[in-house]
Amino acid sequence: MYQQSLIDPKDDITSLQSAFLRRKTAQARKTLGQFFTGSVVSDYMASLINKPDTEIVRLLDAGAGTGILTASTALRCLELGCTTVHAVLYELDSEAIPSLDQTLRIVQNTFNQQHGIFSFDIRCEDFVLARPDKDKHIRRFDVSVINPPYFKYNVKNSPYAKAAADLYHGDPNIYASFMAIAMASIKDGGQMVTITPRSFTNGLYFKGVRSYLLTRSALDLVHIFKHRNKVFKNNDSAVLQENIICRFIKGKEHKTVTVRSSDCDARIYNAEEEKYPLELIIDSSNDQRIIRIPESSYEANILRQAEAFPTTFEGAGYFISTGPVVEHRTQEYITEDTSTPDSVPLYRPHNITPLTVTWTGTHKKELSFKLNIGHEKHTIKNGTFVLLKRFSSKDEKRRLVSGVYLESTHNCKVIGFGNKTNYIGVKGEKLTKVEAYGLAAVFNSSFIDKYFRCISGNTQVNATEIRVMRFPTREQVKQIGEQAQQLKTIETNKIDLLVNPVLGVMHSDQQE
Repeated sequence: MYQQSLIDPKDDITSLQSAFLRRKTAQARKTLGQFFTGSVVSDYMASLINKPDTEIVRLLDAGAGTGILTASTALRCLELGCTTVHAVLYELDSEAIPSLDQTLRIVQNTFNQQHGIFSFDIRCEDFVLARPDKDKHIRRFDVSVINPPYFKYNVKNSPYAKAAADLYHGDPNIYASFMAIAMASIKDGGQMVTITPRSFTNGLYFKGVRSYLLTRSALDLVHIFKHRNKVFKNNDSAVLQENIICRFIKGKEHKTVTVRSSDCDARIYNAEEEKYPLELIIDSSNDQRIIRIPESSYEANILRQAEAFPTTFEGAGYFISTGPVVEHRTQEYITEDTSTPDSVPLYRPHNITPLTVTWTGTHKKELSFKLNIGHEKHTIKNGTFVLLKRFSSKDEKRRLVSGVYLESTHNCKVIGFGNKTNYIGVKGEKLTKVEAYGLAAVFNSSFIDKYFRCISGNTQVNATEIRVMRFPTREQVKQIGEQAQQLKTIETNKIDLLVNPVLGVMHSDQQE
């Protein structure tokens, strides 16, 4: 394992980064999508690089900032015996260029002291729009270690929209384009190490870039962090995404994937490590190619047991949809007066608790939906459904929270479900009370919650992941429902005692 060395140059480089961060406001960094890598994480990312088999190592840094990643990577190459390194760095923020230049000259001086050669080319331009992979004058790279910017853009008028359409379909987030273009810029056998949000590993929006990366390269290492808010140096930016480090090898095939898990301080070097078969990590059973990441061998065991389920959620005959009421677009229909005539209850996340769904009209967050002209586009026919929260807070223990909504709860023909909820039913038929309680119990079980966390690192529960996740049969769900509807209390352990035996899985305390 690479141990931090060359302390003096790295101290100077870290000081340059710190000084730049003090000068740059949090809002200015947010506008550019800048989240700076600290020295511990950058050194660790560099440690993942294997010695390139080439006389001159060519490095690519897309979104270089003040250059700490290139510095760590170049010094790592020097330590591996690669004495000639050339780096090409892209950085759009002109204010960062002086600090970047100083950083690279410190690296250059360190190489000179050890009789090596380090050269560099700083390009103050937009990496995505520059498309170095298409520039015939730029040779392919051996190594790319990147911390790309993170922000969404308007697909209708942004210059980034479709900027990488020749590589993958979709416009999920700017960091996806950075990953794809960096991958296109390295040569076969080249290495790419990235630190990004985990969101690209699942979800419909990232399907295109996920397919591109997994087709062009082998994902052979993933490092997951146990805490979301301690990875980046400027943590005043309130990073809510779960972040991961990945190593990709272009043009290679691997049968295993290494998964590491740690905190993000110095203990990153003592990460828990497991190797898993490729088919456990990358789901090839459908066109989503979701990347599952078990944080421990315990979670990997849950993943294996779930993979043995006989069907998928959609295959079992269920559907899941997002509630159609988008509140900021339907203000003329929404009222806080819950006694308004010709209105129906509007169900929101706070109405959903494990197994139960409650709307009394007296809670301070309760709203009604007026049945004005055109309401049909936003309401659905009243019926029995299972409601599933679409969002959880970043520190919430559970990712999945679902309750039963019964048709008989309200005497109305239509009902309102907000778009921060998902509603679940059976395709082509009505959901019975028994089966609804069975579904809610399954989603509220510890086993399914932990299984879902292996699939998705987002706080958002997307319908896409639910549709393709492995799932018990309808017969098993009904069997669970017969008992679940009799529960007097809704403690998770009581739900687990009902669900686990029917699913044939071990109790959580037995596994731990």
